[in-house]
Amino acid sequence: MARRIGTRNQSKQDNSEGSSIPGAGAAPADRVLLQVLVRGIAVFGLFDSLRPEWTIDEITDELGLPRMTVYRVVKTLESEGYLVADPATYRYHLGPAILAATHVSSERWAGLARLARPHLEGLASNTHETVSLAIEVDGVAVEIDSIHTPRPFRRQLAPGRVVGYEASAHGKVFLAYMSPQERQRVLAAPFHRPTSRAAADFDALSLQLDKIREEGVGYDFEERDLGTCAVAAPVRDQLGDVVASIGVLAPPGRFGPEQQRLHTEAVKSAAASLSAFLGYRARETDG
Repeated sequence: MARRIGTRNQSKQDNSEGSSIPGAGAAPADRVLLQVLVRGIAVFGLFDSLRPEWTIDEITDELGLPRMTVYRVVKTLESEGYLVADPATYRYHLGPAILAATHVSSERWAGLARLARPHLEGLASNTHETVSLAIEVDGVAVEIDSIHTPRPFRRQLAPGRVVGYEASAHGKVFLAYMSPQERQRVLAAPFHRPTSRAAADFDALSLQLDKIREEGVGYDFEERDLGTCAVAAPVRDQLGDVVASIGVLAPPGRFGPEQQRLHTEAVKSAAASLSAFLGYRARETDG
């Protein structure tokens, strides 16, 4: 199935050069530039640690755009050093021109990721499942590190990807502990329901958020991605602010009631340990 191009709530574009994109009311020359920009961003959005290389044909199939359009976009990005092709396989990977922007972005969270790594490793050892760490970057929940289980389990999301607020365990943890003003900002956006198992609307989601504040953990029962369940807990700094979320991910077959209980205890313990390392001391007013 071809991916959407543009914002997450934008309808899928037609496979034509005249596809509708943001800025459709602009002058013709501006619309062309916007088309190129949106398509270039869509190409960049395909690359991650789970799939770091793509051919032009694979990009064409994934985005559902005309091959010649993809070819021109890819060749433009290649000429500027943003993409590099392997001459033997004709597969593209991200090029050196992207490194400066990556460095600026990673500097903002690399320190926390380093501090959290031993706690992630301990959690992975205790649960024998995939574990991950997420933070908020400019108002968006993003997974920044993970340790994969050696057991059979295929993750749907690579580190560095936006996890969102409405359906992921990490996102719901952040949303639950936001101030009323911050939560209202997030909930003002169109409601996003990735799978049929996700909350049906904001009212149903709000009930989940209240429960997260009561129990100190958030769950994802195949709500973001079918085949993936998760439990996550908040990580606090010395001021008591939620600065990260630490979680365990597993397939439904390994997330039954008893395993869920054990994973929940392990996640809460790991989050508490990392919070204490960051200087947090539990207070009755936190919640």
